[in-house]
Amino acid sequence: MVSFSELSLKNKLTIMILATSGLMIIVISAIFVINEALSIRRSVINNISAIAGITAINSTAALSFQDPDTATELLEALKVEPHIVAAAIYNAKGELFAEFSTDPRASLPSEIKISNVQELTDKNSLFDIAQTKSLTENYLDMMRPIKLNGKLIGVVFIRADQRWIYSHIKLFALIVSGIMAALIIISYFISSRLQRIISVPIENLARTIQTVKNRQDFSVRVKASPSADELGMLMDGFNNMLEQIQERDRRLEMNREQLERQVALRTEALKLSEAQKKKLWVQKKIQQAYGELVSQMNSIDINEMLEKCLNQISEVANVTWGSVFLWENGRQGLFIKKTFCAPSLEEWRLHNPSILNQLEGLGSQLAQQVFEQGEMISKTWPQDPDNGLFSPLEVYGYPLSFQCKGIGVLVLAGVRQQDDYTLTFLENATRQLGVAVHNAMTFEDLRQKSAQLKKSIIELQRASRMKSDFLANMSHELRTPLNAIIGFSELLLDRHFGDLNETQRDYLSDVLESGRHLLDLINDILDLSKIEAGKVELALADVSVEDVLQSSLTMIRHKAMKHQIRLSIKAEDIPKTIKADEQKLKQILYNLVSNAVKFTKDGGSIELHAETVTRNWIEQNLPGPFKENISNLSHSTSESFLKISVRDTGIGIKPEFLSKIFDAFEQVDSSRSKRYKGTGLGLALCKNFVELHEGIIWVESKAGKGSTFSFVLPISGPSHMEKDEKK
Repeated sequence: MVSFSELSLKNKLTIMILATSGLMIIVISAIFVINEALSIRRSVINNISAIAGITAINSTAALSFQDPDTATELLEALKVEPHIVAAAIYNAKGELFAEFSTDPRASLPSEIKISNVQELTDKNSLFDIAQTKSLTENYLDMMRPIKLNGKLIGVVFIRADQRWIYSHIKLFALIVSGIMAALIIISYFISSRLQRIISVPIENLARTIQTVKNRQDFSVRVKASPSADELGMLMDGFNNMLEQIQERDRRLEMNREQLERQVALRTEALKLSEAQKKKLWVQKKIQQAYGELVSQMNSIDINEMLEKCLNQISEVANVTWGSVFLWENGRQGLFIKKTFCAPSLEEWRLHNPSILNQLEGLGSQLAQQVFEQGEMISKTWPQDPDNGLFSPLEVYGYPLSFQCKGIGVLVLAGVRQQDDYTLTFLENATRQLGVAVHNAMTFEDLRQKSAQLKKSIIELQRASRMKSDFLANMSHELRTPLNAIIGFSELLLDRHFGDLNETQRDYLSDVLESGRHLLDLINDILDLSKIEAGKVELALADVSVEDVLQSSLTMIRHKAMKHQIRLSIKAEDIPKTIKADEQKLKQILYNLVSNAVKFTKDGGSIELHAETVTRNWIEQNLPGPFKENISNLSHSTSESFLKISVRDTGIGIKPEFLSKIFDAFEQVDSSRSKRYKGTGLGLALCKNFVELHEGIIWVESKAGKGSTFSFVLPISGPSHMEKDEKK
């Protein structure tokens, strides 16, 4: 059994999304079934109560004149109701007066306690007595009093069969279960699609890291993410690191080849003495060791790389003890990362077990001096037989740096002094070791950041779900009382409950207007949230351009007439239809036209202008502040666009506000926001709806001289929707 923590990232994302949606579907389905059961039972009780009341009224005369035959005929008339299996009329003493039954199993009591009915009658003249415990019982009993001149003269008793309700509820539950299963299957397919947005880039990065580690091939590159988010930054940083390592290897290879050529030239040019031959042999051995050392620096595992490099350096320099000290910002100091100890050191430890601690302490002091000065320092530690140091030690400290920035120190201690060739080897080795350590530390840091990023992504997904749940709950909790406030205000203003004075009408008008304004704000916020979450889809269809233009003016014509604002439409060479979402297109035009009416003074004019333009015309005529939005057209394959403009003679907009008014909750300035009411969301919704259609929206205006809001939509519709339809 695989635990949840051992699952892959894509499976975890799929399970979390599916679990959330599945829980909601199950809860909603249960609510539907329970509501249906309660509704049916309530309907049955109301129906039987009405029948019992009518029967009680009709049987008054038969009971008064002691005519059981007539009473029986009244009861037999209940045959028309298929669910009534028995009925009876009892006199004022509780004795059976007349009865009727269609089901022998539904036996009626021979008498009832009329005092119980009398007591309830005294408390409330209009009452029903429904005797049933739950829907699981077979029968529902109903009693109604029979009165004459306010006096109780009898009781009507009706028994109804409610077993048919069970089959209806079972059928309804079966249908809801089928729908619930279908929705869960759909949720699974949607969640398996959505998780790829996050899991695929991370899996690609993980596979590339594993490939680099296994093959030691730094020419491999991870496919860069097209997005500019943290994933894209992580992938770009990883690729840049691989490029630096590959370039370092190339230079090292060139240096090694150059050194080999120099050795060959010197070998051929000189007739060497035995001493010179020995030196040349040592130099060649060092060069060979240097090449091996460089090849061992390719590992991106810092511990493995340092261990191999220390062993190689110790073998060439013949040192007894060596250690790499690295600088850590968090500790604000040097700490030992890796240590080498020669076998001869074990003999010293037999005489002084603390010799290793002494070496580490002395090495730490020297490393601090080297790190601060940034250059090589050598010292001689005299022999101290009493403390287990039987020979003087030559100690060398070499700084490790990358791009002139210190990252650590290499400290070596041996019983002999190093020759010039070995010192040169150590200088070159530490220079390359600094680069290798930096790359390994960078890779380790990237790996840690990648793990942190995965955790952050999970937290962001959780926050996104909480946001969606919050908006869904708040939309219901806020809109329900708001709709009640709006409805009751309209009823009062329409004088359904009596006349109102002028002050009352003014207050109620303010309440109604404020409620509608708040409801619009809530709806706009929810629309924006859905767009940001990518949950808004276009319902594309062939939309009549002329009908949409006419309907947009019709909706605000009454308001414009109140302010004596002239409305007109001008259409030039426009197509009959375009491929678009009709509802969202109407919402765009309504927001733009209603804004124009709001900011146009009495007696002004508003013109709705439509024409066909080309991609080239848009690129040449798009105003400067909106040039950056031209990239929206790159997604569209259409060359012809419908351009719609709303021109008004209103107050206009200052240039500094032109690029801000399409942002959510942005308004022109504080003084206008006080005078002209608005949420600041209308234009933001327009911009989002236009961009969903792969179009552009912009505004041209001068303060005091009116404004022109324009937008273009591809006539053939969004290209990405066409691709989805083909698929």
